Amino acid sequence: MGAYWFSGYVKRAKGPPEQEEWAVNQAKFTKNRTGPLSYRQLDVKDFLITPGRVRIDREERIETSSSPYATAESYIKRGCTLLLTQHLVTSLRHYKVQYEQFLKKLRKLPVNFMVLPVVPVKLLRPEVIRFFSRKGSPFLCIRIKSREELLDVCWEWIVQAQSYRRMPLSLMVEEGRDASNFYEELWSSLTRQYGMIKLTDISDGEEVSVQNLRDSGIYPLRGDLLSGGSADYNLYYRKSVQTFDDDDDFRYHDSVPDVTVMNGSVVQVQQNIVPHTPGTHIKVKIHKHFV
Repeated sequence: MGAYWFSGYVKRAKGPPEQEEWAVNQAKFTKNRTGPLSYRQLDVKDFLITPGRVRIDREERIETSSSPYATAESYIKRGCTLLLTQHLVTSLRHYKVQYEQFLKKLRKLPVNFMVLPVVPVKLLRPEVIRFFSRKGSPFLCIRIKSREELLDVCWEWIVQAQSYRRMPLSLMVEEGRDASNFYEELWSSLTRQYGMIKLTDISDGEEVSVQNLRDSGIYPLRGDLLSGGSADYNLYYRKSVQTFDDDDDFRYHDSVPDVTVMNGSVVQVQQNIVPHTPGTHIKVKIHKHFV
């Protein structure tokens, strides 16, 4: 799309919409339209703007999908511009090879992605944590079946491994969605006792919370409209006349966008995928950078 700018109402997860002006150049947001480039104006006066969504592939996993490309497109249609793809670790002997094999499956995926390691607690080892930290994973999910499993871990070793790059840990309970909330008190107690680094919010849903974006190091480059950040955003057409301050009918997480922009370019319009450059493997450089 080249260099362009727009002015419109931006709605974030919290608070009312606010009018803002942004320029986009080389797939990134900027506040200043400087230099020899000619910036075209993008007319968004009839739209509400939100940051591109950062989601975990919980409803349909890329790793087990028979058609990863089509599955990724379905996430784009819901406004996802960065997909955290779950990768289940099943072997201590072969987990490095399995990781490389998984990356091959993600080649030419139409959405930007990160690898989210899911490690059964019985396979949780310091070397596994250090490996995925080096690979730039945003955080690591520990999968458990019972409370007793949490009490059998040598957490001192885990804390030492975390000191390498401060990658946060999160809990995933096999009982299903929202089950992790029943373990939150024990998990919080263990992390306080041993000084472990964890995500602030329990991550049972698909949408990654604003605080968890900060904890993991995904923010500020993604998850918001910020100068220097990736130009990822969604546009929602306001079909009836109403004040932008009155957005009670707008459900931030559930609404389906009319237009999705990733890396500064349109990737979907009214649920139709637009041909675009494939996504890339995004890696976290500094965990808990803004915490």
